[in-house]
Amino acid sequence: MVNQLYLYLKNSSTTVKLMISIFVSLFLLRLLSLGMYPLFDTTEARYGEIARLMFETQNWVTPQFDYDVPFWGKPPFHTWITAASFYLFGVSEFFARLPHLIVGMLTVVTVYRFTLKVADVEKAILSVFVLTSTLGFIFAIGMVMTDSSLLLAYTLAMTSFWLNYKGQGSKFNGHLFFAALALGMLVKGPVAVVIVLIALVIWSVSQKQFINAIKSLPWKSGFALFWLLVLPWYVWAELRTPGFLEYFVVGEHIQRFLVSGWEGDLYGSAHDKPRGTIWLYWVLCAFPWSYFIIRLLAQKLIRRASLSKKFKGQFALSNSNANIQSYLLAWTFAPLVLFTFAGNILPIYVMPGFAAMAVLVALTQNISKKHVIVGSLTLMITFCLIIFFSTGKVTPPTEKRLLEETADSINLDKLYYWYKRPFSAQFYSNGKAKLMNSNELLEAMLNEKTSFHLVINVKRFDSVVELLDRHCVVTKVMRNSSLYSCYIDN
Repeated sequence: MVNQLYLYLKNSSTTVKLMISIFVSLFLLRLLSLGMYPLFDTTEARYGEIARLMFETQNWVTPQFDYDVPFWGKPPFHTWITAASFYLFGVSEFFARLPHLIVGMLTVVTVYRFTLKVADVEKAILSVFVLTSTLGFIFAIGMVMTDSSLLLAYTLAMTSFWLNYKGQGSKFNGHLFFAALALGMLVKGPVAVVIVLIALVIWSVSQKQFINAIKSLPWKSGFALFWLLVLPWYVWAELRTPGFLEYFVVGEHIQRFLVSGWEGDLYGSAHDKPRGTIWLYWVLCAFPWSYFIIRLLAQKLIRRASLSKKFKGQFALSNSNANIQSYLLAWTFAPLVLFTFAGNILPIYVMPGFAAMAVLVALTQNISKKHVIVGSLTLMITFCLIIFFSTGKVTPPTEKRLLEETADSINLDKLYYWYKRPFSAQFYSNGKAKLMNSNELLEAMLNEKTSFHLVINVKRFDSVVELLDRHCVVTKVMRNSSLYSCYIDN
């Protein structure tokens, strides 16, 4: 594989070399930017703090939402890799994000390997270029989230299934398919397996290959491998914190997606969106390559309706590739099919299908200057956004600035947040910032003449404003909150 790439690049065109330069630039830009801006609330800071707690407490079985509060919302794989990074290199934004970037690059390698097997070096290069220059991908792989790991699991499952189905090292790839499903179970849970099943059922039924697809897999040894990898943690997690399986399986995987505005979420708020919004998210997050897929689908519909050869053009595939095209379409859109009926969704839920989209574009296109231009657009947007984030021109929510600017004047052991303690406050205070959500507790601390600091959201302090004015002084004012130093005024 490496020799083929070297020989191709040695005699490649200027266009290909420009594509490689953009790919390397995107990767290096993302790598260098990992520590340039803080972990943002709520997602990044939440998962970063959960990993920091795992590293601090050395509890590698049960992720924790707070000290001695189990986090049942997700399996631990993404927490494991972040906590392992903290263990090896120390706690920081850079090392919180680094393992997720590495996982993203493993997906790139998987896509290259797959495209090389089903096509050639030129198509393989184009596929990784498309994937890396997809706006949603290049940003998400540098963030502390589950999605980079889910993308790898889904991509491994779908690539290994196809290679197994086509008889290319079927014994290895058949078992790799089940191992990838197990990885998905440790990254996201049953939803990862459901997405794979949706894709395979859509493709196999539409192509009348359902029975052949089933027969191609090593079910006995594959299932044994799957459960061997999955069961130990799930059983151990339930034994450690009884109730985990009920909440995670029923709540997170049924009620979250079928109950609009689901109120059973223990760890956040539901993201209630109109049904079908996921398709709009895909167009935006898959930018700029979503245009090519939409164009391809439109031409296929026109060609089918007209029954004419004049529409075959550059997007037409040979008969030998027609089957894989339908496979890639099912692989691309299976996550969207699943989340079409979900109300509680986030834009990044479209990401699992990005690898298939990249391969599909590569197989239906020849490398040209327009691809370089499109990739350059993503590079420029990425560069500008990173500059905005790192210089503070764009300021998503985080408590890092407040804690850094007051580091010399406050004692973190005496720091409280009124009613809502952001995850970034927990992360950047090393878990010392405490939550205060009781008027009675506030009054008691003041009556006991206890000195402390209180960060309060200006929208939620009407009930204690008089008390604060009498006993506390404002020492720092931020965009959405104020820092009070509280004491008894004699």
